[in-house]
Amino acid sequence: MIDTLLELQKPIMLFFQSIRVPVGDFIAKAITYCGDAPVAILVLLIIYWCVDKRTGFAFGGTLLPANFSMNIFKVIFRVPRPWVQYPDELECALPSTATGYSFPSGHSTTSGALWGTAYKFSRKQWLKVLSIILIILVPISRVYLTCHWPLDVIVGTALGLLFSLFLSKKMYALYDDEKRFGKVSVIIATITGAVGLVTAILLEGGAIEALLWKDLMETAIMCSGLFLGAFLERNRVNFKVPSTMKKKIVGFIIGAVLGIGLWQGIKAIPIFPMIFKCASYFFLAFWSSFVYPMIAIKLNIFEKENA
Repeated sequence: MIDTLLELQKPIMLFFQSIRVPVGDFIAKAITYCGDAPVAILVLLIIYWCVDKRTGFAFGGTLLPANFSMNIFKVIFRVPRPWVQYPDELECALPSTATGYSFPSGHSTTSGALWGTAYKFSRKQWLKVLSIILIILVPISRVYLTCHWPLDVIVGTALGLLFSLFLSKKMYALYDDEKRFGKVSVIIATITGAVGLVTAILLEGGAIEALLWKDLMETAIMCSGLFLGAFLERNRVNFKVPSTMKKKIVGFIIGAVLGIGLWQGIKAIPIFPMIFKCASYFFLAFWSSFVYPMIAIKLNIFEKENA
């Protein structure tokens, strides 16, 4: 069944490959990065630390569950990448962004969830227009670069948009509902944390395939770190974003540099590499949502919301 579906999509892949030119490749690569995880994390941090933490939580609380679901689909369907299925006919132009299995597209899911949420929350017309453009072009770029099948990007985009449509506003409202927020956050953090940790242990022991499970582990454990961190921040820190542009820029740079440095340091620990990789992704989300805001208040970069 899967082979038949891939064979039906092959002419589309061959067409896009036939029209690839260096300038087109450059533009497509620039567009595809707008659905990449580092760009999504950067956007989340800017919103959470510098714009509005409730909106930032809504973005993260939409994006990570969307990607968690997407990775579950990858585990279930295990569709090979286009150039893996047809190595003599298709060539990927950006394999570094195409790890793991193919269906559905992670970049398209991220783009749909991230830019769909941006469209819903933005009051600026230019940002709404930009969001629509990226929701359309990121999936096209994935097919153009031979990173994904057309069906991958259609389903991925639909999945991301569905999470944006039904979850983003609920996550925003949840943040201010103190009783429900605590219960929901602890439940989600516990479930996703257990999934991430168990997956890391199995990967460490070689019991499961890294190509299939590594991305799921990273997404699950980041989801755990985000919800646990946001819950603790809401109850023990309760910061408000800086009031001046200077403090926003300085605060963002300090938080991003320290967070990325510590994340990479934990990930590079040579013993039990999968366990420490799992720990590094939990730390990245936990640092962003709780640890750094607490430090930033002590550094007088952030203030307490109820001060």
